[in-house]
Amino acid sequence: MDLQRWDRAKELVGSTFELTALIQKRCRELVRGRQRKLVDLESRNPIQIALEEVLQGKIHLAPPPPEEIVQAPLEATGRSTTQPAATGEIEIKID
Repeated sequence: MDLQRWDRAKELVGSTFELTALIQKRCRELVRGRQRKLVDLESRNPIQIALEEVLQGKIHLAPPPPEEIVQAPLEATGRSTTQPAATGEIEIKID
């Protein structure tokens, strides 16, 4: 895999974790035949297809619905403040 393409995709998505989650979920959809590929690519490798879809802006992570965001205490800092923590499934938004 071309690391420059991976780095560009990571910048578009936001982080390595989010990019990995997005590609993993999209690969699962492609392999199970739930969706057709959204890019014109000769490769049949679902990872390459998903990466190209990210680079072309065809897919991105959808934010969790407000009802799935919970307030999680910041126990590590010892403060009583809270920060949002997402729960539930990762969603892909197809443009």
